[in-house]
Amino acid sequence: MAGMARQFWLIVVPLLVGFSAVGLLALSFFFPGDLYAVDSTGYLVTAIVAVTALGIVLWQSVASEVTVGGIDEVERR
Repeated sequence: MAGMARQFWLIVVPLLVGFSAVGLLALSFFFPGDLYAVDSTGYLVTAIVAVTALGIVLWQSVASEVTVGGIDEVERR
């Protein structure tokens, strides 16, 4: 069960956050000033959140059980 919870938190949640941030940036491109009133710092933070979240998804998708130190490595006791 711990593996499924880890996979949920490291794939599903960052995927939703990343695509939501990308969607927000796309909407703010098509409707500038109408979506939310922030300056360029807000857009930069949104882009950083999107890149970080999608980077976590990419990192999790390439990590496997054979990777030394990978997130899905079988725990040894």
